[in-house]
Amino acid sequence: MKGVKSLYLVLAVLLSSSAALAQVGAGPQLPPPPGAEAPPPPGPTLPPPGPTLLPPGQGTPPQPATPWVPPPGQGIPPQPATPWVPPPGQGIPPQPATPWVPPPGSTWPPPGQPMPGPYVPMVPPPVLVQPVIAPPIPSSRWSVSVEALWLERDVGCSIPLGYTFINPKGTGFPALSTDVLQSDDVLFPLATGMRLQISRQISDQAAIEATYWGLQQWSVGRAIYGDPDGQTVLADSPWLQLPGLLGGLDNFLGYTYNSQVDSAEFNERLPLGFYGPYGGFRWLWGFRYFYLADHFTLTGADSSGAYENLDYRTKNNLVGMQAGLQWVRGWERFQVSTEGKIGLLADFYTQAGTDSGGGLPSSFVPWEGSHSGSDLAALFEFSVLARFRITPYLWLRAGYQFYCVTGLALGPRQLAAWDHGGTVGLDGLSLGMEAAW
Repeated sequence: MKGVKSLYLVLAVLLSSSAALAQVGAGPQLPPPPGAEAPPPPGPTLPPPGPTLLPPGQGTPPQPATPWVPPPGQGIPPQPATPWVPPPGQGIPPQPATPWVPPPGSTWPPPGQPMPGPYVPMVPPPVLVQPVIAPPIPSSRWSVSVEALWLERDVGCSIPLGYTFINPKGTGFPALSTDVLQSDDVLFPLATGMRLQISRQISDQAAIEATYWGLQQWSVGRAIYGDPDGQTVLADSPWLQLPGLLGGLDNFLGYTYNSQVDSAEFNERLPLGFYGPYGGFRWLWGFRYFYLADHFTLTGADSSGAYENLDYRTKNNLVGMQAGLQWVRGWERFQVSTEGKIGLLADFYTQAGTDSGGGLPSSFVPWEGSHSGSDLAALFEFSVLARFRITPYLWLRAGYQFYCVTGLALGPRQLAAWDHGGTVGLDGLSLGMEAAW
C-alpha cells in the first residue's frame, strides 16, 4: 500500500510541474469577471491554409454566396421595399381587387345597413367640345333699301351721219381738215339715278319684293364744221335736204342724242334646295316693266342763215314675265350675293319724226310722220351685291349691275326707216342703305 501511494504522489508532482511550466510560457492569466464563463483552454495553433491550385486551363469556380449574419443580440434591420418590375416587353398584369375588411371586433357597417360595394373610382364625365357657331343674322319681315344708281349705256348703233369735204370752188387754202360724223362718236357717260326696293318675308321660305330703278337721263352730241369765210370746206349729210339744195353747208353739221330709262318689277323669291340664314340658292319669278325713250336730232346750218332739223322720238314700253336665280353667302356681319334674271317682254313702241327748219329754199319739202306697233323683246340682268351690317337693323349696300335689252326702237335707227330691232347695254354701280325689321 505504501508503494502505491508513493507512485500517486510522484504522478501528482509531475502534473503540477507541467501545469506550472505551461502557465509561465503563456503569461499571467487573469481570472474571468464575475458571472462570465471561463474561456476555453487554448488548442493547438494550426498553420493558415495555402492557396488552392486549379488544374491548368480552368478559371476560378463560382463561390457560394455567404449570407449576412447579424452580430449576436441584434435583429435583422428593416430593408427598403423593392418595387416589382415587369419583364421587358410586358405590361403590368391586372391585379384582383382586395375587398376592405373591417378590423376584428368592429361593428361596421352599423346594424341594418347594407355592406357597401367595392370602391369604384370617380371618373369625370367626358367634356363635349361644341363647334363655335356665329350668331345667326337677325331675321326680318320687312326691309326697305334706297340707293344711288350710276349707269352708263351704249348708243346701240353706229350710223354714218355726214362728213366734210374740200370745196374746189373755195377761195384760198383749206382752213380745216376734213372729218366724219357717226352716231356713236360720243358715248353716254355715267348718269345718276336711284333704286328703291321694298321686301316682305311672307313665310320662312318665301318673300315678295317690289323694285324700281331709273331717272337716269343722258344727253350727248357732236358736230363737224365747214369754212364759212372762204367756203373751202363744206359739210354734207345723206339724211338732210339742205346740203343738197345749197351744194354743202359751210357752217356745221351736228347731232344731239337724249335718252331716259326706268324699270319696275315685282317678284317672289323661293329657296332652291337648302337655304339658311348664311346663304344658299333662291329662284324668283315675277313681272317686269321697262321703259326706254330716245330723242335724236340731226341739224345742219349754213352761213346764209338756212338751217334744217331732222328730229326723231321713240318710246319703248316693255311688259312681261321674268325668272331668275340668286346665290347668297353670308357671315355674321357681311353678306355677298350674285343674281341673274331673264325676261321675255312685249314691247309696245312708238316712233315719230319731223323734218323742218328755217330760211330754207322754196324747194325744201317739210316732213312729219309717226308709227307704232308691238313685238317681242328680251331683257337680261346680272348683278353683284355686297351688304355690311352696321346695326341689327341697318345695312350698308354696294353693288354692280349690268342690263342688256333687245328689240328696241332707237332714235338713230329711224333715219333710214321705221325700226325696232335695236339693242342697248347698261351697266354701273350702286351705293345706299337698307333698313330691316
